[in-house]
Amino acid sequence: MIVNNIRQQILEHLEILPSEQVKTLLLTWLSSSEGDLEDFEQLLTNQPTQTTEESFEFGEVDAALNFQPLTEAEMVEQSKFALVAYRSKGSGVPHNLVREWADSLGTDSDRPCPR
Repeated sequence: MIVNNIRQQILEHLEILPSEQVKTLLLTWLSSSEGDLEDFEQLLTNQPTQTTEESFEFGEVDAALNFQPLTEAEMVEQSKFALVAYRSKGSGVPHNLVREWADSLGTDSDRPCPR
């Protein structure tokens, strides 16, 4: 009976955590314990709970959205490639369209991202 109770408590805690935090908890538990559910419950109880929105610092990417994290060198390379493409085509998204889109973010009438 106690194992089912612990399982239920763990499930309730895990449901509210962001996926990266769950992954970190599991890895910590598996590498630093005998795999006992009570150890996992203790580890979980000592974790601060955050919503997904609160768990990201400026510039972080929500990996649950399937974005591939890039190294700084990869970001620089992609930026250089985009600049070369822009210079060769001579076209881009007009500033006023980007401004209208940015101003609409967080409102009841979000506009689609201009292309």
